[in-house]
Amino acid sequence: MISDTELIQRSMDRDDRAFSELFDRHSTAIYRYAFRLTRDAEDSQKLVHDTFVTAWKRLADISLVGESLLPWLIAACRDHAFALRRSAPESSSLPLEWINAELANPLANEQFARGPEVEWAYAAIERLGETDRRLVELCLYEGRSYAEAAVLLGLVPSTLTTIVERTRGRARVLLSRFKESEAML
Repeated sequence: MISDTELIQRSMDRDDRAFSELFDRHSTAIYRYAFRLTRDAEDSQKLVHDTFVTAWKRLADISLVGESLLPWLIAACRDHAFALRRSAPESSSLPLEWINAELANPLANEQFARGPEVEWAYAAIERLGETDRRLVELCLYEGRSYAEAAVLLGLVPSTLTTIVERTRGRARVLLSRFKESEAML
């Protein structure tokens, strides 16, 4: 199977089939996540569309941890869900508190795509130290910037950058080990 990283590179080289493969690989998970946020099939389809249009437009800007595009897509979908919620009339929208509860832990949903890689990633996040785990929660789940996370964690931004780089490095090593163990099975 071709990695998401390779498919992104091919997509940047304007290989439409590569981007179609990314869509086929991740659209179901994004739809399920969007539906959990909106409880509406039409809005969920719009969120999937908007998420993948954003991915297409920002291919060169996408930064992956490991080789999966899914976390990036989840964050983009979440951003579009907030925009959709803000644009909806008050009477037709879900309470923001409900959306925030869903966004706080998208991987905990039993209906969410639960492949071995996603399960592994969630378990790896749970094993992080308190500061690293809180950083992931703030930036990945809540969509906060590094600057906001630094303030909330009481850290100097340069210290936060060091923590992010260290955590990314650990994640790459752990993901590599995970894939090696999966290949042996």
